[in-house]
Amino acid sequence: MKRGFFIGAMCGGLLGVAISLSMDLILGNALGGGWREAVAHDLGALFGTTFGMNSFAVLLGVAVVIGFIAAFGALIGGVFGVMIARLFSFLTKEQ
Repeated sequence: MKRGFFIGAMCGGLLGVAISLSMDLILGNALGGGWREAVAHDLGALFGTTFGMNSFAVLLGVAVVIGFIAAFGALIGGVFGVMIARLFSFLTKEQ
């Protein structure tokens, strides 16, 4: 079960990061902005000041958001990895 969880967690985390970055690349300009613009806007609304797109706080915020997406994807991937490992162990069990 541990191996299934770790494989699923790695796949889920990588897919979460890949999807979030591809959404930023492909749909960023069409929807009005990407991750950096969204984080800069939210930090500006929170602190009442403007932040540049390349400021340290904005880049740190983007890293935290993408890290949260990767962690959630890893958790979901690990759960599904265990489910698939159990399914295959039941299917290959000899009676």
